[in-house]
Amino acid sequence: MSCRYFGISRQAECTVPEFGPEYADLHADCRQTKDVPLIHSGGILLVRRCRCGCHRGK
Repeated sequence: MSCRYFGISRQAECTVPEFGPEYADLHADCRQTKDVPLIHSGGILLVRRCRCGCHRGK
């Protein structure tokens, strides 16, 4: 999971609410709508976009 404390947008992937009720609001904050490739990696992803249905089209 990405972390806002490292300057990366959060990637909830529909599993964050499973961590407990105090994390349930993070799912709605997911803004990772694009894959972030690792520079000079030939397609390896540093951060994968959220693929859950409720975040598509954001």
